[in-house]
Amino acid sequence: MSNLRIFIEKGLIFCLITCSFLLAGFDTSSAEGIDWIEVANTNNEIQFIDANSIKYNNKGFLSVLTKYSQVNPDNNDFINTQSFLLAIDCEKRLFSKLPLNSELKEVKDWTNPINDKLIKKTIINSCSY
Repeated sequence: MSNLRIFIEKGLIFCLITCSFLLAGFDTSSAEGIDWIEVANTNNEIQFIDANSIKYNNKGFLSVLTKYSQVNPDNNDFINTQSFLLAIDCEKRLFSKLPLNSELKEVKDWTNPINDKLIKKTIINSCSY
């Protein structure tokens, strides 16, 4: 009976270790899907895009997953980070911010980035892909 108990304990330990390795590998592989590239910055703001998420529709509009981060100028730590889908009309240099699970066909209003240096640079850099 003692041998059976030892065998079961070792089997459970082996299963736990194997599952830990499998789950750790899964987390790493899912994180590799997003490749954040810095495309614009100011003194306390940084805009990133995921170049792998760029898609064009049949009207020539572009969509890209973006991440906006505010930076503490004293220590360069991120204070606030938000992700969203950015729809871009590359020809007219217009944009629309959408929730992450949206599609380009959901754009209702286009915005001109008149005084937004970050968005202007993001549009230019995204449209170069």
